[in-house]
Amino acid sequence: MKIKLNSLWDSYELIDCGNLKKLERFSDIILIRPEISAKNIPKLSELKWKELASAEFIETSKNFGSWHFLKDISNEWQMYYQNSPINIYCKLSFFSSKHLGIFPEQILNWEFLKNFSKQNKILNLFAYTGLTSIAATAVFEQLTHVDSIKKTVEKAKQNARLSEIENIRFIIDDAQKFVLREIKRGNKYSGIILDPPQIGVGTKNEKWNFDEMIEDLLNNITKILENKSFVIMNLYSSNLTDIVVNEYVQKYFSRYKINFCEKVFGESKYGNTIDHGYFIRLIGK
Repeated sequence: MKIKLNSLWDSYELIDCGNLKKLERFSDIILIRPEISAKNIPKLSELKWKELASAEFIETSKNFGSWHFLKDISNEWQMYYQNSPINIYCKLSFFSSKHLGIFPEQILNWEFLKNFSKQNKILNLFAYTGLTSIAATAVFEQLTHVDSIKKTVEKAKQNARLSEIENIRFIIDDAQKFVLREIKRGNKYSGIILDPPQIGVGTKNEKWNFDEMIEDLLNNITKILENKSFVIMNLYSSNLTDIVVNEYVQKYFSRYKINFCEKVFGESKYGNTIDHGYFIRLIGK
């Protein structure tokens, strides 16, 4: 599936991509960032990219490097998404990695969440800066937001305050450990959202490796789901294939109806694409 995210959200646009980089607009700020899936040839010249961009992240090793500023801009700025009943305000900033505090492709999940009626306990794992948590609280009564990085959870709390959202329980914890404790406590959820990174390190040096740990996590979350529940997953790894993804779904979620299970590609203004990984939505029968 290819999609131009700008057709859903005018504050974000993938302008161009290629040569392992992407040129994106976040509100009125245009940035150049590394993108491993941008293997095509850009439509615009390198000179044009530099003319348009306010900053570029120069990678020195995987996911690490520094920001090089091409124009005089603030270190923080805001974006917002409004589409009733969801109103999200978020503060973006230049992280020490290539990240900014937002994954714009998550708008596809925000739109999907609007289809649900009020439900009680929702769990968001690897919840990052809280934008999907905020989107979910527009239709759910209580959401538990879990992320292992303290600074990221503080960003999520800040975004919730900006969005005037109060019904989120924020927890700093390793996703695997939290789920295991919930199994022991006998807690159940009517919905689980998860967006695990390929590699991660928590505040207490907890290690996450997608390829080595994802199956255990999927097996464990089945034990804390209510009978009629939903699961929203974003899975991204260079080793994932359609076959592997469908094996996961059939093995661990055989009692669920597949609403959507497909790799999504973000399409630029000029038609070239980047890979957003697999979007999976499962509804309990």
